[in-house]
Amino acid sequence: MLNNSKEKGQTLIEALVALGAAVLVLSAITVAVISAVNNAQYAKNQNLATQYAQQGVEVMRKISQSDWGTFSLYNARRYCLAQNDTVPCPLGSSIGSCSQGSINSCGQNYGNFVREVDIAQGSQVSCSSGSIGITVIVSWADGGCTDLTNTYCHNVKLNSCLSNHNSAVSAP
Repeated sequence: MLNNSKEKGQTLIEALVALGAAVLVLSAITVAVISAVNNAQYAKNQNLATQYAQQGVEVMRKISQSDWGTFSLYNARRYCLAQNDTVPCPLGSSIGSCSQGSINSCGQNYGNFVREVDIAQGSQVSCSSGSIGITVIVSWADGGCTDLTNTYCHNVKLNSCLSNHNSAVSAP
């Protein structure tokens, strides 16, 4: 009988060790899956932000091509553009910063991203004479933001130089 109770004790220890190993394996798998999901979400947001930044450059290009005189007055300022703007929209007066979920001057919502345009003649973006440099910045926040002073800790920036395509004089 002593032998039998000793074997039961060993079986209990073996079961606890096996259970502990199973918990460790499941924990490692859970951490890997959560990390993969977070990385996939970050990549998706970064791709969307790049797309919105490219779209913002095109919006600014359309504005500059439709009325260079008015566009050239937008100097050394930051403006907001709604996330889904695809046509020129009056930018209105200069503002300090855009905020997620706010409405722009066209009555459109920014959604999960904040898209800003910095316009400067030659100071931030190195452009040729007569061109205006723009920087489109698309920012977003997620659970990975640890800096409490910066709400939108992730961003994508695209620079471009815009010039007056109508200023060239064509030969007769």
